Amino acid sequence: MNITINEQALEVNFDHLRNLEEALVEVADSYIPEGEQLFQVKVNGDLFSERYPREARYIDLETVTRLDIHTVTDRELALAILKEAGGQADVLIQALEQGATLFRLADENEANHYYAQVLDTLRWLLQIGEMAGQVLGVNLTRLHQENGDLVGNYVNDLEELLNEMVQVHQESDFILLADLMEYELLPAVAKWKNILIQLGEMTKV
Repeated sequence: MNITINEQALEVNFDHLRNLEEALVEVADSYIPEGEQLFQVKVNGDLFSERYPREARYIDLETVTRLDIHTVTDRELALAILKEAGGQADVLIQALEQGATLFRLADENEANHYYAQVLDTLRWLLQIGEMAGQVLGVNLTRLHQENGDLVGNYVNDLEELLNEMVQVHQESDFILLADLMEYELLPAVAKWKNILIQLGEMTKV
C-alpha cells in the first residue's frame, strides 16, 4: 500500500493492521505533526468520508492500494468546524420546532426522537464552541455577546434551562416541554449560533 501525507510519501509497513480505521489511527497517532489534524482522506484515489459511524472499521486494508492523507493546522480545522456549525444550528432549530409541534399533538414517540436529536446536536455544538475557543486562544466564558452580555452568563442560563427540561420530561409534562423547546431553547440556540459566528469572525487572519 502506498501512503502519502500532504503529497509526501510515507515509508511504513502496515501489514500488521487489519482495516482502514486502524491505519488512520496509526497515522494520526504516529505520523501527523503536532499542531495539525487529519482533514481529508482519499482511498484508492477516491475521496473517503464515513457515511455512518466507524465505517472505516469495516474496510479491509487488503482492498486499499493507495491512501492519500491531507492535514490542516488546529486553527484551520477549528475555523472550518465553526463554519459548519452554523448549518448544524439551523438543523437544530428546525428539529426544535418539529419536536415542539409533535409534543403538542401528543405524538410522544416521534417527539421523543426529535428531543433526543436536539440534545445530541446541542451537546455537539457546545463542545465545538469550547474546543474552538481553546484552539484559537479565546476564553469563551469571558467573550461578550453582541448585546454586551458575557457568554459565561449565557452558558449558565442554558444549563439551568436544560436541567429544567430534563425534569419536565421526566414528569411527562409534554405541553410545558414543548413551550420550553420553542420559546426558550430555540432562541438560546440562535444565540449560540451567533456566538460561534462571532468567534470565527474575530479570529480570522
